[in-house]
Amino acid sequence: MGAGLREVAVARYYFDIRDGAQSAHDDEGTEFDSMDAAVQTSGQSAAEIGANRPAKGDISDVVIEVRDERGRRICTVRASMEIKRHSPPAHDPHPWSA
Repeated sequence: MGAGLREVAVARYYFDIRDGAQSAHDDEGTEFDSMDAAVQTSGQSAAEIGANRPAKGDISDVVIEVRDERGRRICTVRASMEIKRHSPPAHDPHPWSA
């Protein structure tokens, strides 16, 4: 190795996703330089998947289970979001429409 370069150990992590009635088992995995990076990515992924759910009216949870190279579960991330719309009373005009 050249001066100033160092090897970074990477490990492969697998992200199994349950999205309502659908599920996807990750057989390829993704390499990360730390377990914390894999855990952080799983949280971001669950949030991104969950963010699109309320528009479809789906309120079931998104669950991502992260496994290491040996198949051990290292974390489970559950994202849940529900939006309840409340209709305004019919007689109140919008303040900007007056």
